[in-house]
Amino acid sequence: MSMEPSAPAGSTASGPGSGAANAAAATITISNFAYQIPGSVAPGAEVKVINMDTAEHTVTADQDATLFDVEVKENGGTATFKAPSKPGTYPFHCRYHSNMHGSLTVK
Repeated sequence: MSMEPSAPAGSTASGPGSGAANAAAATITISNFAYQIPGSVAPGAEVKVINMDTAEHTVTADQDATLFDVEVKENGGTATFKAPSKPGTYPFHCRYHSNMHGSLTVK
């Protein structure tokens, strides 16, 4: 029996009803060539990326692209990646657009 059918498989929840809230909080939206980033995400959480622009973008970790590196197709395309397991701040960029930068806070 699933009490939260909209929660993604593998998402982490710390109490009843928190899965959907965690899923909503773990979303990066790209719009107007800028990242809208959640305040923080849990270690190892699934992070969804939604691209509302008409150009393809990436979310690529600055220091080590093996931490996370996803391409997101244009016009509502989505991708997911797993947040790093260690708490910290992880700067990232778009490989296609040098002016696009952000930071993912894991705690």
